[in-house]
Parts: sequence; structure tokens; C-alpha cells
Amino acid sequence: MKIITNSPEETFNLGYKLAGKIKFPSSILVEGPLGSGKTTFIRGILSYFGYDIVRSPSFLYVYEYNIPGGKIYHIDLYRTEVKDLEEKLNLPELIEENAIFLVEWPEKVDKLKFPLPKTVRIKIIDETKRELESELFDI
Repeated sequence: MKIITNSPEETFNLGYKLAGKIKFPSSILVEGPLGSGKTTFIRGILSYFGYDIVRSPSFLYVYEYNIPGGKIYHIDLYRTEVKDLEEKLNLPELIEENAIFLVEWPEKVDKLKFPLPKTVRIKIIDETKRELESELFDI
């Protein structure tokens, strides 16, 4: 299903609305060009769980957030040129029964396997308008 948002606020709100439907364990792989709103969408999801200050983990690769019943891992693979990234992220240790993975730039490292992945593709239509496509929006 495709959804058009007309502003960063609408993209944020779409993430917020989706968050209430996310089940453990799961992974949301967010694809799109630079400046498309990947982090804005993820900020909406994390806001639902009470996190208002969300930074893009571009330099740290991963931020961990505690939520009721488990954890959320926000992973940004944009600057990934690291061999053995799976080890660097300690991904085998991160994959737990009660975890949600929010992954930006998943296409950079297609060898990583996240649990129950669903993809959100974001396309830039113009300066503020975005097209978001995902099977998650049919939930």
C-alpha cells in the first residue's frame, strides 16, 4: 500500500500511528534517498513509545531504547564500510525474543538478517511531499 505525506509532520505521524501495531519480534527496514524522511518516520515510531529526542545513529550505528516488554534498536547503516559488520554490531546478541529493529539503509548490507523484516520505501515527490510504500500500512 502507498501513502502520500505532504510534510515532515505527516511522515512523523504515520510512523507514530504504525508504532501501535508493531509486534515483537520484528524489523522495519526503511529505504530511501538522503533527505527522504527515514529518520523522521522512525522518530514517529519512537515518539509513540515516549522518546521525544531521537538522534540518527549514523556515527554510532545503533541506539538502544527500552520500551514496555522489550527493546527497540535503531540502526543506521549509511556509513557502513566496515567488514564483519554483523560482529561490530553484535547483531547475534541483539536479536532477542522481545526486540524491534528499525533499520535505515538496510540495502547497504544485504547479508544481515533481521527477524521478520518488513520494508518501508520512501520516495521524494517534491520538497515536502513523500510517497511511502509498505505492506505494513495494510495492517
